[in-house]
Amino acid sequence: MLLVLLTGCAVSDGDGEYLISSDETYETTGSSSEDYQLEDKAALYKDQDDEVVTMYLTVGQGNEEDGTNHTWTEVNSYPLDYYKEEGIDPYKCEAVLQVGDEAGPVEGEFGYSDRTANATVQLRGSGASTWQQKSYRIKIKSGSGKWRDQKTIALNKHSADPTRFKNKLAYSLMEEIPQMLSCRTTFVHLYVKDKTEGEDGLFRDYGLYTQVEQVNKTYLRSRGFDNDGQLYKAARDFDWLRHEDSILPATDENYDQHRFEQYLEIGASEEHEKIIELLEAVNDMDRPISQVVEHYFDSGNLYYWMAFHILTGNKDVLEGNYYLYSPRGTDRWYFISWDNDSILKEGYEKMDDVSYERSWNKGIFTFADTILFRRILQDETCRQALDQAVEDLYANYLTEEVIREKIDVYREAAQQYLYALPDQTYTRVTREEYDILADSMAGEVADNYALYKESMESAWPFHIQDPVSENESTLLSWEEAYAFGQEEVVYTVEVARDYTFEEPIVSIQTQDTQYEMEKLPAGQYFVRIRAAAGEGPGQDAYEYYHTEAGTICYSTLCFYILDDGSAQSSRFSEDN
Repeated sequence: MLLVLLTGCAVSDGDGEYLISSDETYETTGSSSEDYQLEDKAALYKDQDDEVVTMYLTVGQGNEEDGTNHTWTEVNSYPLDYYKEEGIDPYKCEAVLQVGDEAGPVEGEFGYSDRTANATVQLRGSGASTWQQKSYRIKIKSGSGKWRDQKTIALNKHSADPTRFKNKLAYSLMEEIPQMLSCRTTFVHLYVKDKTEGEDGLFRDYGLYTQVEQVNKTYLRSRGFDNDGQLYKAARDFDWLRHEDSILPATDENYDQHRFEQYLEIGASEEHEKIIELLEAVNDMDRPISQVVEHYFDSGNLYYWMAFHILTGNKDVLEGNYYLYSPRGTDRWYFISWDNDSILKEGYEKMDDVSYERSWNKGIFTFADTILFRRILQDETCRQALDQAVEDLYANYLTEEVIREKIDVYREAAQQYLYALPDQTYTRVTREEYDILADSMAGEVADNYALYKESMESAWPFHIQDPVSENESTLLSWEEAYAFGQEEVVYTVEVARDYTFEEPIVSIQTQDTQYEMEKLPAGQYFVRIRAAAGEGPGQDAYEYYHTEAGTICYSTLCFYILDDGSAQSSRFSEDN
């Protein structure tokens, strides 16, 4: 009788509202690795949009044992590439980090009562370390607690970003996209007092920074992810090829961590068998890439990550600006974006260089020269999935209205510091230009969407091979330009003595991928090759020539015929 009464009933939560409905379903998630899916934790990102946190950093010279026996001047004197060349760890100082307001540290905030070092500080970012205004990595010492559940605090100056808020904008947009993993960000006003040389002066204003949550084990734990899984930061040299001589299991007798991290910087587990299995699958040309994606990647995360950077025009996304993460118990890998300050950059490029023009690096072609993404883009099933992600982002998440609303918040927070000392000394644009850029950025997504559509109809970029000059001829050759469908590709080939090609020695059109000409006499030459497929737009080769006047000649390779008759290419710009 009791069972009959309970059937179809709902249980009250005590306030008159039912937690379980009369038609409640009890479908469960699967337990196989194919059903496993990571979800970011939305609660982490609350109330951080227009906040500016004030930090005070008192730096002192520590001891040799923990590597902090350096002055603040030494820490700021060398770019990070110097340490790589010398084979030594970057210089660092010990420090007391305190959080407060413009009047000083605030009781209850991190480090308020600390008098001895609670952290170490060093430079961060290979590229950022070459700028006059430096970026810093503050690492909180063991036993000194955490700041907002973080032990490592990355303070980014973003000197190359004229607005100083694009990285924050990117992560804020990612927070709203279910398929992507974001990072917490906070604007920071930094003050530094240097005691490394025995002086006790005033705190010096270092201006505005963007604090970005470090992607590490703490990042994973904060989201309830497995912090003992595989986590790698892609290095600039990582191209998704196998690299059997360097990417090896840690147990291999030939394993060398330095060589391994030339491609993948290790962030968690040192069991590398899983990443090796992934790379072998990606490079197995007999295995359909659609099957590889389905087995080894969270496809939603992969396609939305690609689509996001296509629509925001991030040409630097593959320049070491992402992490790869895979939890234990599953073969699936996830992309986590890093250092996104090159998004929505076209307005500034045109403002900075009136001769600026975009070449192949647009739409899908940002990804096309790397084997994983090249295979994905040449597979119709994968391409359709990417297209669905692009359309969804464009219609629902990266709309001009959404982006403009966020920009209006961030520009107000950033501008008050950017046009005050010390940052105004290093500003890249005037106040008027800043407003023009900020107003135009939201509209760039529509331009990038159009370029994406155009790239789906175009021949692909390709490489010009080194010319060969021997016997009685000079041979020019180039890669075949891929084209969707069965369109025939026609190449326009020009050779000239100067990069303007005003008086070409050769000007032909051909469907071949080489051209043999009468042997050229000794001297400097330029070859320019463009491709076109069917009625689609023309396409440049990857090669370009950077002139001493500061202009770029796309689709152009410089080469020399030497006195002995041989040919030698010059793949360096004049100003190098």
